[in-house]
Amino acid sequence: MNRGFLLGAAAAVGAVMLVPGVAGALGRAGRPIVRAGMRTGATAYDEFRKAGAEAFEHMEDIVAEVREEMAAERDAAEAESAGDTGAEAPGGSGGDARSG
Repeated sequence: MNRGFLLGAAAAVGAVMLVPGVAGALGRAGRPIVRAGMRTGATAYDEFRKAGAEAFEHMEDIVAEVREEMAAERDAAEAESAGDTGAEAPGGSGGDARSG
């Protein structure tokens, strides 16, 4: 839009507002429209907030699953490397043997 159009539209609105009774009528008619718009905005905000919370929860679940898988893989790799290095067999020479 060009600047001249906006200036003309603003002047026209200002001129209409000067007519007695028009400003009050516009105010009374505008209030329900503004309330409806605010109600719609509040409802949309609540719905988007709920959707965002659900998406965040799903992402947290996926991250937890990935971390569990990584821990399981790491534990398996450690167990495999411990088996390859010849770790002590269960019941070996250490521990709680009592003499006597």
